[in-house]
Amino acid sequence: MPSRVAVVIGAGGGIGSAVSAELIKAGDKVYLLDLESNRDRLMTEIDQSGVNHQAVFISCDLSNPESIKSAFQAVSKTSGGLDCCINAAGIIRRGAFVELCEKSLFEMVNINITGSFIALQAAAELMIASGGGRIVNLTSVHGLRTTDQRAAYAMCKGAILSLTRALAVELAPHGILVNAVAPGPVSTGMQEGTSASRSRWQSGTPLGRVADRHEVARAVLFLASAENSFINGDTLIIDGGASVSMGSITEQ
Repeated sequence: MPSRVAVVIGAGGGIGSAVSAELIKAGDKVYLLDLESNRDRLMTEIDQSGVNHQAVFISCDLSNPESIKSAFQAVSKTSGGLDCCINAAGIIRRGAFVELCEKSLFEMVNINITGSFIALQAAAELMIASGGGRIVNLTSVHGLRTTDQRAAYAMCKGAILSLTRALAVELAPHGILVNAVAPGPVSTGMQEGTSASRSRWQSGTPLGRVADRHEVARAVLFLASAENSFINGDTLIIDGGASVSMGSITEQ
């Protein structure tokens, strides 16, 4: 029997798939929510991991409220409850503030904010019925400090940080702890490995490297676990010390 029931929103992304793998290794039944186009690649990756698993892929488009509701209805129908939800979904459209087109802005807001909000509503409803749970939002250091070309992305990630705090207050009486993880660049992520932005981050980090995605996933796993019994409304920054260094990434 699986130890818990977990949902990973955006399971096909670099961090999302790493979180999914860590939950599966822990013996959890994991519902993998992502676009249908990511199903085969993600399930092949999991099947080849060599770990016996109870992973179920459910098609979910965060830009479509009906798709979100349908996905969580499928979870409810087959799971009997929900213990933790990891919101790892998100997209980025870079561009100067005065030049970013409305299409790119609406795409980011619809997926990164509105879609996440609706998905977390559905997850919280299942957790309340189950008697409690854990929610972890994957945000970004860009929600705290940022660079140019990131105005809309930083706004979205800042919104999720605020939502995390609000939900931590509102859902605590139901036994639900809500936290966020804010990574800097990871070895597989939204930035190219050779991008100038990633190079600036790496040179401004005391550890002199970017994170491995499983380093982020293991931190998420703790916050999502029953072992976390009192951390609530917090944001764990995983950037190798860049945010506390006297060296500024924007000055590199």
